[in-house]
Amino acid sequence: MSANKRFHLISDLKPFKDAWRVQVKLIHSWIQNPPYADETLEMVLADQTGAKVQCSCKRTLIKRVQRSLPLGKWRVIQNVKISGTGGKYKPTNLGYKMNITNDTVFADSDLTDDSSFLSLASYNEILDGSVNTKCLIGI
Repeated sequence: MSANKRFHLISDLKPFKDAWRVQVKLIHSWIQNPPYADETLEMVLADQTGAKVQCSCKRTLIKRVQRSLPLGKWRVIQNVKISGTGGKYKPTNLGYKMNITNDTVFADSDLTDDSSFLSLASYNEILDGSVNTKCLIGI
């Protein structure tokens, strides 16, 4: 496999370049419409190791992204920007998030893993308060 066909894992993503190529599955998405900002499509993507990353796109790209990245389907995504996460609550534990841009390219993937990549807190973690309440989706 040539160097430009290599997939990066979500855990390898850093904000120093934009030419990332990842193979991911959309596990959850929602439209966010904050009172003082533009509408965005927020997503949680997982790679084949089960690592999860928050992903976002601006209102002008929502329809394109929804067509190109259906729920539960594996896709290859190229040319995404990586930035730091902020706010009180984060969808994932990762300190970075992906941003879909006009230059982002979507392609079909050959991967066929039917795992939901859902990791729930145990009942005891919830009762004793040791669960991370600032992370909405999980590890």
